[in-house]
Amino acid sequence: MSLKLGSSCSERMAGGHFASEPRATRTGSSRPCRPARQGMEDPVPDAQEAKMALLGVYVDNSAQHVRQFEKWLGRDVDGVHGVIGSANWTDFVSSSQWSVDTLWKPTGREVFWSVPLIVNGANLYSAANGDYNKYYKQVAENLLDYSNNPTGDIYVRTGWEFNGDWFRWSAEGREDAFIGAFREFVDAFRSVSSRFKFEWNVNEAYGGMDPAKAYPGDKYVDIIGMDFYFNPQWQNWDSAKAFAHVRDQKYGLNWLENFAKAHGKPTAYSEWGAQGNNASGFIKAAHDWFESHNVVYQSYWDSDAAYPGRLSDGSDPNTGSAYKSVFRDASTPPSNGGSGNNSDPVELPSIGTGGAKASAGWTKQSWGGSGRDNWTGTSGNDWYQSNGGGDIMQGGAGDDTYNIFSSSDRVVEKAGAGTDTVQTWIGSYTLPDHVENLTFYGSGWSNGTGNGLANIIIGNSGANVLNGMGGNDVLTGGAGADLFVIGKGMGHDRVTDFRRGEGDKINFKGFGDGTYLSQEGDVWSLRAADGSVTKVTIAGTTSLSSSDYSWG
Repeated sequence: MSLKLGSSCSERMAGGHFASEPRATRTGSSRPCRPARQGMEDPVPDAQEAKMALLGVYVDNSAQHVRQFEKWLGRDVDGVHGVIGSANWTDFVSSSQWSVDTLWKPTGREVFWSVPLIVNGANLYSAANGDYNKYYKQVAENLLDYSNNPTGDIYVRTGWEFNGDWFRWSAEGREDAFIGAFREFVDAFRSVSSRFKFEWNVNEAYGGMDPAKAYPGDKYVDIIGMDFYFNPQWQNWDSAKAFAHVRDQKYGLNWLENFAKAHGKPTAYSEWGAQGNNASGFIKAAHDWFESHNVVYQSYWDSDAAYPGRLSDGSDPNTGSAYKSVFRDASTPPSNGGSGNNSDPVELPSIGTGGAKASAGWTKQSWGGSGRDNWTGTSGNDWYQSNGGGDIMQGGAGDDTYNIFSSSDRVVEKAGAGTDTVQTWIGSYTLPDHVENLTFYGSGWSNGTGNGLANIIIGNSGANVLNGMGGNDVLTGGAGADLFVIGKGMGHDRVTDFRRGEGDKINFKGFGDGTYLSQEGDVWSLRAADGSVTKVTIAGTTSLSSSDYSWG
């Protein structure tokens, strides 16, 4: 995920991770917001330069999600935004191989790659010294092997949003090290193939460092890119005015296009998104911006991971309709069977084995302050983000979503009061009573534990330990080497993404000696010595070896 800013203020990340993924939400401003400044004129591209930008989408590194998005939109995307892991160098290399062979190759879609500049525990100075070039080359070799695009350009973004302070490759105060690291990365990739094209990417934000101070030079940059989002709490609740703010602020869209034109480079927008059901003006203005400039590709953030931008689940129908009206090409029917009718409902597959379901989209947002807050939700679907400090959050009757940034934060829910979700960067989290779902952000190793309900627990790109406890749970590990805990008598769980031979393992817990393991299709049964039977569905897995599981 990448971190989102999109605000008129310099902000900080309140938790520990992006790590390999796009997106850690900003929780607050480190100084008061200042009004946007008008200054740079919107450049007018030459007529021969203007062309239709490739349409991409970020879908949580999920092949199933991209198919859902295409059916909802009524056309195929031109590319998916794929992100390589950064928990460590082993994860960096192995996740690139998995992304190519297992995740994206079966989809037949081109990938716009986001490849971290450094991983957890690494530093820019060592990268600038060439110490990590062997890892860069291994990833380049893996990405070159991606057969969906056998001859064309391979787009790679690295060191994204370096002008902020939320990624480990932040360039502020160490611009020379960033430039050196970027150049070593590019040289290493180019030593493998000249097909790689590199995006230098900044985050749209007022103030902060001048991004130009960390420009690696025209020799090392093929595309100049920017990430931007509609964040009404920092911009303007009128979405059209919010876009104007993003366009005109000090280092906004106008700045980017002028900078790119001065260097003779096209542009890209690898991440952009809109939140809420009243963002039609922002969506349409973004479309017009892409079409009136020399944009190679743009990728919408169709995800609620760290930024609530997902549209394909139907949660924000007005904004979703606006997106489809301007980005859907009726002449390009979806290859996965969608009818192309904008009014078609989104048919999401059943992911539960007995009641597990996702929370509905939010209708109201709230943010905590820097201290300890006591927040009470409404009867609707609330979205609340803590800023740490031990907030006490009490949702109402709707489907509530809580972004948790401190282990001292406390969620209080009542039985039967909607389907609720906790989203967090915290390394270990156990769902409180009456809260159904848990999603981890980032690439740090995480430990997620459910409760007696039918839970959906989704890991991040690191190595996760996921245990649904009671209820018929849905467990999704993500890109890392994950351990799925299946307890005796704890319901019929479903593991959605078990990858044999890639580090994933199943731990059968509490069964004791004499347990007999059998399967029918991908449904596995464990008959204990006392005669009780516990079932688990391991999606798509019809054989297991002793190295795939353990007893505990």
